[in-house]
Amino acid sequence: MNGPESLEALIARVAMGDRAALRALYDASAHRLYPIALRLLNERSLAEDALQDTFVAVWHHAGRYQAGRATAMAWLATLVRNKALDIGRARPNHMPLEITDGDGETRTVDVASDGPTPEETLLERCEDAQLRHCIGQIDAAPREALILAYFDGLTHQDLAARLSQPLGTVKAWIRRSLQRLQRCMAA
Repeated sequence: MNGPESLEALIARVAMGDRAALRALYDASAHRLYPIALRLLNERSLAEDALQDTFVAVWHHAGRYQAGRATAMAWLATLVRNKALDIGRARPNHMPLEITDGDGETRTVDVASDGPTPEETLLERCEDAQLRHCIGQIDAAPREALILAYFDGLTHQDLAARLSQPLGTVKAWIRRSLQRLQRCMAA
C-alpha cells in the first residue's frame, strides 16, 4: 500500500474488530481530536478522559459510521465533542463572573480572552480547504453561533445570552447554518 491508510478504511477495519486498526486510527487522529476536548474542558486530565472515552465508543460503534454522511474526521470530532460535553456537564458548575450594574441588577458576564477567537482557532486548525470555504459562506452572526456551539460547547440558552439574541433566533441560526454547511460540503 502506498502512503497511510485512510481514516475511513481504518474505521471499517475497527468495525470488524481489528485492534491494530484502532491503534492506527488513534495515532492518525488523536493529535487533532485532543485539542477539541481540551478547548471544551480546559483541563488536560479531563480532555484525556474524553479522548479515551471517544476511542472506546469508536471500538464499540465503528459499524455505525456512514462515510456518505460525514468525513471520518468530522465523525470522530463529533464523538469527542459529545464526550467532552458529557464530562463537562457531569462536573460541578463553576461560579460565573457576576457584576451588579448601576441599577442594582446582577448580570453574568464573559471575560474576554486575549487569545484567538473560536472561529480563528477552528479555521487555523482546519486542514480541509472545502470546510474553510463553506464556513466562510455563512453570515457572520450565525457562523459565530455555530462555532461557539460546536467548538466551545455552548448551549442554545448560553448562546442567546452571550450574543444578546432571542433563543428562537439562535436555534434557527444553528439549524440553518448546519444545513448550509451540509449543502456546501456535499457540492
